[in-house]
Amino acid sequence: MTESIEQSLSNRAQGCLLGLACGNALGVPFEDVWPASEIFRKTSGSVREIDPSEKEKPWDDDTAQAVVVAEALADAGQLGMRTLAQRLVVWRSRSPRGIPTLVDRVLDEVEGEVPVEEASEDAFQRLGRNWSANNAAVVRSIPVAIKFCRDPHRIASETGVAAKVTHWNPLCVWSAVALNLAIATVLREEALLPAALAEEVRGHGAPDSVCDAVRASRAPLSMFLLDGKAKSYTLKAMQVGLWALQTEGNVEDLLEAVILEGGDTDTNAAVAGAALGARHGVQALPGRWIAAIRDAEQIAQLAQRLV
Repeated sequence: MTESIEQSLSNRAQGCLLGLACGNALGVPFEDVWPASEIFRKTSGSVREIDPSEKEKPWDDDTAQAVVVAEALADAGQLGMRTLAQRLVVWRSRSPRGIPTLVDRVLDEVEGEVPVEEASEDAFQRLGRNWSANNAAVVRSIPVAIKFCRDPHRIASETGVAAKVTHWNPLCVWSAVALNLAIATVLREEALLPAALAEEVRGHGAPDSVCDAVRASRAPLSMFLLDGKAKSYTLKAMQVGLWALQTEGNVEDLLEAVILEGGDTDTNAAVAGAALGARHGVQALPGRWIAAIRDAEQIAQLAQRLV
């Protein structure tokens, strides 16, 4: 690997993790105001600034869980279900801002000495295929794409661990794998083709519903966000990320468009921010956004460790 390629990968990796944090912080104020019309009314159609108070608050759960996964990968070079669950338990004990109900329930069981695989699968069985198809695993797993960007098989296996620690639902696992394979493609500076990606994901074992959603990711954003209905659905988060990897425009315009569509704005914008940062590099993120993120330097250094 030449120095220029190495530097480019480091730049994109930092853009990916910092873009995730910036998008998350930008979307947080609107996550409970789902209708797009209400968000537009409250903002006059302009969502361009991160609340200055974010600098003093703990990270929202999307950023925090991604950091937990990134630290585990940087420290050990791979993920283990039990050790990752323990790291998440420690995070929850300190600052579980925005923690999703599904994650909270599974970690309750893990703290109660239930084996993590059993706790995660039991939550899936109790909640059912639709109610357990939450989007938190998609954004949490993104550091895997950085660590293993040149190894698709490791992306599939390690993303499975990152997702299944709390999200046993196959839709959650395979939507996270699909997005990570796409982000890795962009990190390698290769062309992303949805049809080819759908076949690649199918080759790893993904169900038709995920492959079909991958192919549909070139549709207008409104077609798969649908003004907040089923707002936390894992396939929607995946499609937002794929849309961001394929749509032309600057970071501010595209993240604003994601948030103005409503739905689970903090997670959707986190996924889109990660995708855009991976695609365009850290220099594409507004400096004022990075300055508004708590411990931004720590996140950037973590990205470099993954590379």
